[in-house]
Amino acid sequence: MEPAAAKQFLISRVVEQAQIEGVQLSDVEKKMLHFTEAHPMLPDISAVNEEFEPTYDDSKYEAKIARLLRNARSRDSSDSPSRKPQWEEALDALRYEDHYILVMAHYAFGRGAAIRNKSRLRAFLIYIAIGVGLVLFAFILSFLRANH
Repeated sequence: MEPAAAKQFLISRVVEQAQIEGVQLSDVEKKMLHFTEAHPMLPDISAVNEEFEPTYDDSKYEAKIARLLRNARSRDSSDSPSRKPQWEEALDALRYEDHYILVMAHYAFGRGAAIRNKSRLRAFLIYIAIGVGLVLFAFILSFLRANH
């Protein structure tokens, strides 16, 4: 899944869950779900952020969105188990991106720690493979020199 599609998937799940629960999301709150400094998706996102900063309490907003994310994923898991891979794909597609919605996803699912552990494990396995490769190379080289 491409990062833009992944982000749109998460946003759509938040907005739908808010409607189901009767939770009001203002236009600014909805637009802030798109917020990123790296690759702005909305042309007016800077103005939206300038309006958001003094008007909204970040921690309350983040808790609200995290709860909606958690509830949406839980609902999808029970109502549409086929959506579970979409959630994983979306979160994985954004793991190296810088999106505000990932802050809320981290609160909701603890994804940051899981991703870091997954990355550490991958790096550890790569180092092991490189080490084994170097030992094999040294062994083969010494064997070839001994035979000449």
